[in-house]
Amino acid sequence: MNSSFAPPLRPGRSPSRPGGLPPHLGRAWDPKPNRSRPVLILCHIGTLIHFPVHVVMWLAVFALVIALSLVGEFVFAVLFFLEKPALDLLERTLDRIPFRPKWWATWSEVRHEGDPGFARARIEKALNGQKPESGSARLRAYRYRGIGPLGALEIAAPLGWQLSDGRTARPRTELNLRRAPARGTG
Repeated sequence: MNSSFAPPLRPGRSPSRPGGLPPHLGRAWDPKPNRSRPVLILCHIGTLIHFPVHVVMWLAVFALVIALSLVGEFVFAVLFFLEKPALDLLERTLDRIPFRPKWWATWSEVRHEGDPGFARARIEKALNGQKPESGSARLRAYRYRGIGPLGALEIAAPLGWQLSDGRTARPRTELNLRRAPARGTG
């Protein structure tokens, strides 16, 4: 195994990873390089211009999926006796369209690019904001841009979250997390 693909271990860290991850994961689990200030400003301006278009696109996709779902609900439920095709179609469609494009940059991201404390605060806020009965959470890549998906898992582990077994890991786009099983106190 070539160790050049393995992320370097931080001092004081054991080779085992949070959530039972192997120590050599590849470049997809490394942090993305910081963007330059001019690129960030251009991305922010593009975000301001693209946001209204993106909202209209989402509304159009939502209306189209609802219209097709109503027809599909009738056809599949009445003719083929299938349950809930509308919800399945809506979930599959909305899963493929990014809620937030990767190139977007908010003003706070422009100001805090390269600050690992900013990414840590975002991840902690997102995970601590989950309802107690919620057993799963999704972290989008923009939240852990400065520290990488592996760093996000290292932050999530003490908060009681680990990588979900239910879905294939896509560290470049999102992390699907589940609550870690409670350990016995005795």
